[in-house]
Amino acid sequence: MKLTRPVFTALFLLLLLLPWGAGAQDFKKWEAQLSEYKQWLDVVGLTGSRFWLRLDSSRRPHKVYVGEGFDKAAYELKEQFIEIFSHYLAGHPEKFALIDLFDGITETHIGEFGWGGFRLYPNYRWLAQESARKD
Repeated sequence: MKLTRPVFTALFLLLLLLPWGAGAQDFKKWEAQLSEYKQWLDVVGLTGSRFWLRLDSSRRPHKVYVGEGFDKAAYELKEQFIEIFSHYLAGHPEKFALIDLFDGITETHIGEFGWGGFRLYPNYRWLAQESARKD
């Protein structure tokens, strides 16, 4: 009876510690993925395609000010850009951060990325131009 208690305690502790070994390996994968996101965001940032001009992370949700590269991109690429930016801000390749999108020129609120997915508001000048072309 006295021997079974330490054995059960040791097994219990062993079961608690098993997931930690796998977590360290996952952390290295996440870190590599996040560094790829960072490199891509640098390419499409201020010095590259100018998808985004600046980031305000002082409070949540994060405010991303987008530039003319964002305006010229296809909708699917815009969605991919915001999704990658959200993963990068969350610090985890499987989690998302809430983002409010602002026009870099007029500083108006043009969209959001959150629990409902990616959404551009009707006041966004790119959407207004697209709807005018269809008419």
